[in-house]
Amino acid sequence: MRGDRDRRWGVILLTAMLMVAGCSSDDDATAPATVPTSSPGTAVAEPRDVLAPLPLARTEVAGTVWRGLVAVVGGITADGAASNQVDLYDPATDRWRSGPALPLLLHHAGTAALGDRLYVVGGYSSRRGLGQPVATVLSLGPGEDRWREEPSLSAPRAALGVVAVGDRLVAVGGMPAEGLRRTEVLTPGAGGWRTGPDLLEAREHLALAASGGRVYAIGGRVGSLESNVRSVESWDPSTPGGWRPEPMLNDSRGGTAASEVGGRPCVAGGEEPAGTIASVECLGADRWERVATLRTARHGLAVVGVGNRLHAIGGGPTPGLSVSDAHEALPLG
Repeated sequence: MRGDRDRRWGVILLTAMLMVAGCSSDDDATAPATVPTSSPGTAVAEPRDVLAPLPLARTEVAGTVWRGLVAVVGGITADGAASNQVDLYDPATDRWRSGPALPLLLHHAGTAALGDRLYVVGGYSSRRGLGQPVATVLSLGPGEDRWREEPSLSAPRAALGVVAVGDRLVAVGGMPAEGLRRTEVLTPGAGGWRTGPDLLEAREHLALAASGGRVYAIGGRVGSLESNVRSVESWDPSTPGGWRPEPMLNDSRGGTAASEVGGRPCVAGGEEPAGTIASVECLGADRWERVATLRTARHGLAVVGVGNRLHAIGGGPTPGLSVSDAHEALPLG
């Protein structure tokens, strides 16, 4: 029965990813040509920087800040193939360089920096299409040229959220169905992940951000673009309590990403049946506020806060399988 459920969820998710390309199997997955960073009809008036584009256009990437650099890992390229590429961006010079490649092809993973190490958690591993979710956890330290294996998740998971808060790494939600509410916590040196409280609402393709010592699980969906949610919940890993409800988003969104910017959680992008989502929302005192609009609306993107600017990198400009090298930074502070 569990295998049947896993296959059913995989089929649902694969259909959503490939509906633009018109594909229905892993073997014949293809994508339209890369959409340029200045897609017509998406420009807005807010001041922003259009920065050096992602070296390899792709979607379903993961991103975080690591030792002052923006790291973007894995993803799916324009031909529908999974990638093991790692790109490192220096905000001081507006330049990218290559980092050590992942030891496996990976997309729909999570990434976070804890201490001086960069972690990549879970995801789908395949040459094309969704493939199989993995429980693999990898880390990279300064000056290292190879990734190190870390304690694995309790079970394979993809389209999950991962964030560092305090001295902990937190993994939340994701596919297959058994992972939709699951929270796991890794403290380096502890030898393994421990189980945290279940989410109040099942979700995958969610966004995760840490702010003020709390982890925020933002948006997401279960199975289809029509199931995107507006709900948000948060948890303090340093206390014995569980997840609590937070103010609802203005826009329901799945395939989204988030980061702390200027001391508050902010979320950007996503996809829905009508198209990709351009709005950027940040949590105020008691509600989420629409604070900006992406020049290129995207899903499966990396969202990374650096100081008071939100970097939105890569992702798909149309629902399903599409890619971009877009890189913009929005001042939100």
